[in-house]
Amino acid sequence: MRRFVKSFKEMGNKDFQEAGGKASNLGELTQAGFNVPPGFCVTSDSLSYLIDQNDLRPKIAAIAAQFDYEDYGRMETQTGEIRDLISGSQIPEDLISEIRGAVSELDPQGDTFVAVRSSVAVKGSSISSFPGMMDTYHYIKGEDEIVKHIKMCWASLWTSRATLNRHHKKIDHEQGLIAPIVQKMVNSDVAGVLFTANPITSVRDEMVIESNWGLGESVVSGKSMNDFFLLNKSPLAVKNKKVSKKTLMVCYDTEKGCGRKEMSVDPQMMDAPTLSDEMVLSLGETGLKIETVFGFPQDIEWAYEQGELFILQSRNIRTLKA
Repeated sequence: MRRFVKSFKEMGNKDFQEAGGKASNLGELTQAGFNVPPGFCVTSDSLSYLIDQNDLRPKIAAIAAQFDYEDYGRMETQTGEIRDLISGSQIPEDLISEIRGAVSELDPQGDTFVAVRSSVAVKGSSISSFPGMMDTYHYIKGEDEIVKHIKMCWASLWTSRATLNRHHKKIDHEQGLIAPIVQKMVNSDVAGVLFTANPITSVRDEMVIESNWGLGESVVSGKSMNDFFLLNKSPLAVKNKKVSKKTLMVCYDTEKGCGRKEMSVDPQMMDAPTLSDEMVLSLGETGLKIETVFGFPQDIEWAYEQGELFILQSRNIRTLKA
């Protein structure tokens, strides 16, 4: 039994304090048989272990004690100092051994792209997500690069935006937990979000889908114009749809040979629908099943690659009115 690493097959949503909300929910979906790209998480106590083994706790506390939450520029500098301490630290031998072993199991040949994503929670709390607060890295390949980006993911617990968010929510910084995920990359043709209740009106008999070409990052970041689909739940049917003129997408950075980049959409694809009616209904059916698993309307990130549907994330919709 590994101490610091768990595969998605080994965990469920009861493990959110150890694995963070994203990873524990992906574990739950994996065990329920949904098409989740395989992966593992480096559990939440690993960062605390790394900090203690490198004697960083006093240094981090000293920097945090000087925070001026009204001075964003200074906050960026100070949180950057903490991130540098974490990124520049030595990973203890037992921890790095487990990580490298899990990477080798996930990608024996060392030639498969993965995503390194943040999965978070708050110690002793039911809070299990901070959307957009920590960092995600796409198209990473090779053990050394994966380990490097796991450290960067740990360090992103101390981005200025995450630090300020905890302060405004009156959450002690010591209570913040992060469990990096390493997951096989989906090189999506089209991706987006699915809400199993209407997040605008709070109507629970409707579902909403937004989609764009390439990675779903353009949709969740709010940077792109997206296609929009409104579905009735029962009977399942497309109620309304709007095909937008899509000008921006996020995809693999072919020039760097790793990572993602924003690019213009091919003019021939700008006005074309990203999803067929069959794909929309398949997404709707999957969304209904996922909602049943968690017993609450879900905010789901998904991707299609060569016609195959993958589920990348699911969490409770946060904005619903009672």
